[in-house]
Amino acid sequence: MSMVNKKHSGRVSLIGFMASGKTTVGGLLSKRLGFKFKDIDRLVEETVGKTIPEIFKTEGEEKFREYESKALWSLKGEEHIVISTGGGAPIEEKNRSFFKEYSFTIFLYISFDEMVRRTFKGGKRIRPLLNKPLEEVKELYSRRLPVYESLGVKINTDNVSPMEICNRIVDLLKRR
Repeated sequence: MSMVNKKHSGRVSLIGFMASGKTTVGGLLSKRLGFKFKDIDRLVEETVGKTIPEIFKTEGEEKFREYESKALWSLKGEEHIVISTGGGAPIEEKNRSFFKEYSFTIFLYISFDEMVRRTFKGGKRIRPLLNKPLEEVKELYSRRLPVYESLGVKINTDNVSPMEICNRIVDLLKRR
C-alpha cells in the first residue's frame, strides 16, 4: 500500500495548539508508516544547543520563531517523514506554503479546557507560552485555530487515545 503522494513525497505534518498530541502521535505514526520522525522543537534544540525555555528566556520568542522556521524548511527535501511542529510554526506566514504545498497536513484539534488540563502538572504550568495570564493564552488559542483549520485536515484529540488518532490518520492516508 503506497501512501506516498508525488507532490508531498511522503511528508506528513502535524499541526495544532500546544498539548494536542503532535509529538506523541507523530512518534506513533512514523513507526506505523516506517517513516522518519522529526520533532521541530527537538531539531531547534539540537541545532541551537539550548532548550526551548532557555531560548525563550535568553533570546525571546521572535528569535525562536526564526529557528523554528529554518528547521521546518530544512525538511523540505526529506521524504517519508512525519513532522511534529510547534504550535506557532503554522502561524508564521512564511511557513504556510510548506503545509499547503510540501506536506499532507493534519490539524490535531484540542479544546481550550483540555489543553489547560494537559499542560498543568502538579499545579505548575509546563510550557513557556503559559507564563502569561490564562485570558491571553485563550486569545492566542482563538487566533490560531482558524489558521490551523485552513492548513490541515482536522482531527479532534479530546478524549481520544494517541493510538486511535494515529489509526485515523493512517485511514486518511489510505483514502488519498
